[in-house]
Amino acid sequence: MRKLIIGLASVALVGGFAATQLVAADKPESKTVQGELVDMACFSKGGAKGEKHAGCGTKCMSSGIPAGVLVDGKAWTLAVNPTPLAEYSSKVIRVTGIQNADSQTIVPEKVEVQDGGNWKEVDMKDKHHS
Repeated sequence: MRKLIIGLASVALVGGFAATQLVAADKPESKTVQGELVDMACFSKGGAKGEKHAGCGTKCMSSGIPAGVLVDGKAWTLAVNPTPLAEYSSKVIRVTGIQNADSQTIVPEKVEVQDGGNWKEVDMKDKHHS
């Protein structure tokens, strides 16, 4: 009986260790991308981007329309409140976060905007995430 209990405990320990390794392996890594900040409504509808669209992009993101970052011609939707990003419409941004290729989204952990030759972190806090 004693050997059976020790055997079962050993199996449980090995199984628990294996399960924690599988869970750790499934955790996605943060990645960093860089590109132009766009509002997803106008970009999706007609490809609107660039300095000529900056004013409209600012209004769209200020009203809550999702923001995205253009990387190699593809738009990644940022799963975050777009309001703090609105003033940077059409600027080059750098986003670090978890990417989901299936839904073409990024959950940002850090967003920076190019300011001259330097990078400035954007304060993403809002009423909900303060």
